[in-house]
Amino acid sequence: MKLVYIASEVYPFIKTGGLADVAGTLPKYIAREGIKTSVFLPLYKSIDINKFGIRKTDIEFDINLNNKNYRFTVYKLKDGVKYIFLHNSEFFDREFPYGTPEGDYPDNDLRFGGFAYAVFEAMKKMGYNPDIIHLNDWQTALIPVLLKEKYSRQFPNTKTVITIHNIAYQGIFDKFALERLNLGWHLYHMEALEYWGNINFLKGGLVFSDAITTVSPTYAKEICTTEYGYGLDGVLRKYYHKLYGILNGIDYTLWNPSKDPYIYQNFCYRTAEKKHINKIRFLEEYGLKNPEKPLFIFIGRLAKQKGVDLIIDLIEEFKNSDILNLAVLGFGDKEYNDYFNSIKGKYSNIFVEVKYDEILSRKMYASADFLLMPSLFEPCGLNQMIAMRYLTLVIARRTGGLADTVKDINEKNGYGILFDKPEKNDFLVAINRALNLYNNKKHIFKELQKQVGKLDFSWEVSAQKYIRLYETERYG
Repeated sequence: MKLVYIASEVYPFIKTGGLADVAGTLPKYIAREGIKTSVFLPLYKSIDINKFGIRKTDIEFDINLNNKNYRFTVYKLKDGVKYIFLHNSEFFDREFPYGTPEGDYPDNDLRFGGFAYAVFEAMKKMGYNPDIIHLNDWQTALIPVLLKEKYSRQFPNTKTVITIHNIAYQGIFDKFALERLNLGWHLYHMEALEYWGNINFLKGGLVFSDAITTVSPTYAKEICTTEYGYGLDGVLRKYYHKLYGILNGIDYTLWNPSKDPYIYQNFCYRTAEKKHINKIRFLEEYGLKNPEKPLFIFIGRLAKQKGVDLIIDLIEEFKNSDILNLAVLGFGDKEYNDYFNSIKGKYSNIFVEVKYDEILSRKMYASADFLLMPSLFEPCGLNQMIAMRYLTLVIARRTGGLADTVKDINEKNGYGILFDKPEKNDFLVAINRALNLYNNKKHIFKELQKQVGKLDFSWEVSAQKYIRLYETERYG
């Protein structure tokens, strides 16, 4: 079987969120099972081709969009799987992949529509004839549309699978994008790309793909409801027969506290007592005091979806408190970036860094007692899996993948703290439960640290589920 896996970001080359982690790991696990796997992604300005050994090929071609030619060049790298980078200077030589903190780039329809066309043209030039094309999110969602509309003769037996990582992001553009992208007006109706007077890339992917997956079983159910479907719940209910919820995993070779070179002291659940050394060193390095206080951390995109308003409520409640320390690491929407920048160094028990910093995140996972994930919704979430690998307990809202991976301590064999309503009072009740556990039930807290360190959220099981899905689509 031959697989082409396509994503708009892939770790370690480019990352803004969990999609990159999945796209950087899942194809490798699939390739280990003997499936010939190639990963396609844009070559952004921020990808260091010299650092990664990415090589330019002599393959070039033009894509004509909006009455203009855009020249694409193919770059390659072989590292377990084949990576194919598609470069166009006008589209991808920008500071950010999708937009600035002020908002998305206004020509994202051309940028990622052009990328979709370029995937097919590159495959033609390189002699690729995949059995399965696996897509991810709206940035690649035009590919099933183009396959059916423009490339079915060249790829008559190719099937498509699209994964929804976050249905809140859909790629909605004005209807004249159909003309800019050389797509006919026959696609402008409710059974195709039309969406409330606009066109919707993700909707097109859902309608035209052969199978739809999303990143946890609970989220697969949630997005079929009005509350969580973000206007596409009706489409998903119609196509529920081809919707699958497959839980993401994490790469245990990348996230391994016993070998992580970036943390202060290596440890595992068998040597859990060494974790405390990381906490002491972290507090010293970043100006927090008293390692006997619990350390709470938040790592993630600074966006409303992630429950950042609840983190702000927590700061207002516990600023300069002797009860806990809090460390926040993230970057996102301008209003949140501005807020967290404004409080940097302001409170004695709160450390803030407004940026993406992988090494710092590893130090935080290794040092923390509790990870905060108060998401309004969470398709899967990887942070909670990483945190538990690093013996950090998770406080999370009971939604999506968090509900599938965190079990409340009040349940049998539970190991985390869950709350139901995305409201300040419910969140603070969860915080106080954590404080009580840490301060008054220390022996139970330490046993729970060891327990979460033994949990298995690796990719092996999930990769097998994807392979079975590919085989079902391939053979019917």
